[in-house]
Parts: sequence; C-alpha cells; structure tokens
Amino acid sequence: MKGSTRKRGSTWTAYWFTQDPATGSRKQHSKGGFRTSRAAQEHLNEVLGKVQTGAWAPDKRITVAELLVEWLAAKKSQGLRATTLAQYRNVVDSWLVPHVGGVQLAKMSPSQAQQLVEVLRAEGSRAGGALSPRSVQLSITVLKAATAWAFETGLMGRDSLAGYRRPRAQTAKGAGAAWTADEARAFLASVCDDRLKTAWTLLLTRGLRRGELAGLKWDAVGLDAGSLQITRTRVLVDGAPIDSVPKTEAGRRTIPLDSSLVASLRSHKTRQGQERWAAGEAWSAESYVFTDELGAPLHPEFFSSRFETLVDRAQLRRIRLHDTRHTAASLMLASGENVKVVAELLGHSSPTITQTIYQHVMPGMSEGAGERLSASLLG
Repeated sequence: MKGSTRKRGSTWTAYWFTQDPATGSRKQHSKGGFRTSRAAQEHLNEVLGKVQTGAWAPDKRITVAELLVEWLAAKKSQGLRATTLAQYRNVVDSWLVPHVGGVQLAKMSPSQAQQLVEVLRAEGSRAGGALSPRSVQLSITVLKAATAWAFETGLMGRDSLAGYRRPRAQTAKGAGAAWTADEARAFLASVCDDRLKTAWTLLLTRGLRRGELAGLKWDAVGLDAGSLQITRTRVLVDGAPIDSVPKTEAGRRTIPLDSSLVASLRSHKTRQGQERWAAGEAWSAESYVFTDELGAPLHPEFFSSRFETLVDRAQLRRIRLHDTRHTAASLMLASGENVKVVAELLGHSSPTITQTIYQHVMPGMSEGAGERLSASLLG
C-alpha cells in the first residue's frame, strides 16, 4: 500500500488510503503540519506499517481542552501531590485552554505551539499580563506531556508535538532581590520585640522556605541537640493551606542551630507556653512552632503580609519574603562558605543548582580562595 507527501503552503502533508473490509471501498486520510518533507515521510512510513498490520486507527476527534481534562484526571489517579496538581490545573485553566483549548488535537502542530509561546510571552494569562520565561516553559511542558500521553494511551496515532522543543527559561543571573548584611541586621534589630522575631531570624540565617516555616512543629525541633528537622511543609492548594511534605529528598533535611538560635527558640517556646496558659481550653493541640494566640497554625500568606508591614515600618528596601532565603544564601556564599554546605542547608538536590542561582555572588570567591592560598604558601 502506497501513500504520498505533498507540500501545502509552508508545511508538508502526508496522504494514505485504507480499505473498508465490508465494502472494499477506499478512503483517503491525511495528516498535515509537518515542517519538512522528511518528517511527513517518516510519519507516512509509520502509518503505512500500522495499516498493513491492522494496528492503525484514525485519531479521535477531541479538542486540546478535552485532552487536558482527561490528562489531569489521569495525573490525579497517579497520586500526584496536591500542590503539583493545583499547579497543573492553573496552567491548563489560565494559560492553555484560553489560547488553544478549542483547537482539534489532530491539528495541533509545532507551528501552533510556537504561536502559543509568542502569545503567552505577549499576553500571558487569562487575567492578562505577559508570562515569565519560566511560566511559558512550564506551559509547553504541560502541553507536550499531554500530547505524549494521548499517543501512549492510543488516543492519537502520533504525538503531534514530539519534535517540538520547549523554550528555554532564562538562566537566572541572580536569585532576585537580596539584602546586604547591613540591611539584614537592621531588619532583625527592628523586629526584636515582634512576636515572630524567631521566625524572621530563621528565615534570614537559615534560608527556610515559607512553607517549611509555616509547617514547622515542635517535635521537629531539637533544642538540646541544636538542630531542627524539615519533614513537613504547609502550603496553599487552591488558596487553602494544607499540610504536605517536601517535594524532594534533599528538601527533607536537618538544619543545625547555633546557640543564639536555640536561645531564641527557647524564649519563643516560653512565650507560647504563657499564651497557652492564658487561652486555656481554647488552645489548639496541633503543636506548631509559629501560631496565633490560640495555638492555631498561621496561614502561609500571613508571614508574607506581616513581613511586608515590618519592612515598611523599618524603612528598608522592599524585598519579598522569599528573598530572605536568597539573602541568607547570598551572604553565606559571599562570606566564603562552601557551596555544598549551602546547598544542603537550602535543600537543593545538587550544588550545581546553588551555583547556577547564586553565580552573581560567587565570582570573587575564587579570587579570595587564591589570595588565602598565596598567603599560606608564600607568607
């Protein structure tokens, strides 16, 4: 059985026939959108092989939006983390469906994916606003995963985006805003009487993530041992806080505490005990480290909003709460701390990640190391 390929406009189309076993009549089929003649011919050869063995079936008429709904359902059945599923749903609902949801999946092509990239870069989400390079990359990653799943499950005869490479996210030259050591000291001095001063101290000296701070419980804090365990997080899923676990094995880590941090945590625990006595039976029994006056865990967004208020009150340069993590990492690296140690403290899976994110503070480190070695060897 033969087929053919033909150029139509700027793309190539493959044509082939199948025979109805009941009537003997032939029916023509086609698939277009190939960028090169070779790609169209490769698809044609694959289809003809399946036709000869009886394994070929026409693609189902399904839109990209319908595919994404089925793909999300499949992901949910696989037991993905609630936070990951929420992220995927946001990508689908806000970024993909508004722009390509009505496209027939059989007609989805690399050229349309590239058009989507340009639209997302210019217009962005349903609410408006251009997406960041990382968000655009995530959108295409989700779309490609869905089209690959459609092929793997037999929903479609081919993965229409198999040859399309997702756009690169810009390599971060810096990790966002970070305070200088003087700014960090000024902030900590300004919150010395704040009820959550221990929380701010942990953020700026150990680089905890917001969810790790919000999910910290006293059973994970070893005051005598001088360490705390990151074993749970408290994150938002569809706007509601839930308890979860770190995404990666590296995120589950032990963080050493120096004597000043131990003293701060002891003082915080004493104050919390006084609040518990005052609350009586109204006190929550959940044992979070950072709570409201009745022992209930604080909403993760509370830390962000409270931080903004305190920064304004101290009349310091505005940074995000997450930038306290960048501040801690940058100051450790700039002071000459070993990058592997910093990576472990931050919960990065590899020092390479740390080096990539914080390369803006590392160039002078090698010079300093060379100077110290010269001084050691040459006097």
